[in-house]
Amino acid sequence: MMIILILTLISADFPVCTAAGFNGYPCICYANDQYYVFWLDQRLSPNYSIYGARITKDGTILDPNGTELYTDSAGYDCNVASDGSNLLVLTRNHC
Repeated sequence: MMIILILTLISADFPVCTAAGFNGYPCICYANDQYYVFWLDQRLSPNYSIYGARITKDGTILDPNGTELYTDSAGYDCNVASDGSNLLVLTRNHC
């Protein structure tokens, strides 16, 4: 749902991540004049990792396929919060 919101704002569909394996459960935040997208990613199977990418307002992906932020059996989703300049990304360790 949130990805559709971003696509509506920049009015074009485009992939943020095309890496092999599962990538899903995105969460999105707008801060510092750009979008931040975080998701669960299983390219380093069998563990799920949290990856993130920055996207400009015109739709330019600054981190193609994302940057790995956390690897240690991430849970089934992630959440993000911002105070306008700082970001906090949360997940639950999948045990």
